[in-house]
Amino acid sequence: MSCNNTQNHRHQSGFTLVEIMIALLIFMVIMLGVAAGLIQTIRVNRGNVVRDEALRLATDDLNRLKGDQFSVSGTSVDLTATIPPAWTALPTVLVNVRAGAMSFARATQVTDLATAASALKRIDVAVGWNEPGVTGGALPATGKNRQVSLSTIIVRSD
Repeated sequence: MSCNNTQNHRHQSGFTLVEIMIALLIFMVIMLGVAAGLIQTIRVNRGNVVRDEALRLATDDLNRLKGDQFSVSGTSVDLTATIPPAWTALPTVLVNVRAGAMSFARATQVTDLATAASALKRIDVAVGWNEPGVTGGALPATGKNRQVSLSTIIVRSD
């Protein structure tokens, strides 16, 4: 009978507890790396969505100012340049971005370019926001730590 017992042990196949624990440890280390990569991807994606929203707001303001009247007969108040040109702060805009509210500060600047009869104006639009967890100085136009800026030059219509 003792012969049968020895033969049974030799033919048994399977993993020992130590082998299973090592396999689980290796699997856990791999999954931690995958999870860290996934978290970083989510952060980058959210940052892109916020930047796209700021760019949309800046484009809207720039298009609005480009459409304002700029002619000899009259120029809209928004396009009246101050000397020296200063950034004009617009109201803060609260936008829902990815199930969370973000506050964007908008600012515009209109500059007369040194040409005959001021036939050209430069329009600058900046939209800024504070990125959570980012420390650093505030940008001049919006006072926020992140900002997108757009510029264009318009010609008098007459």
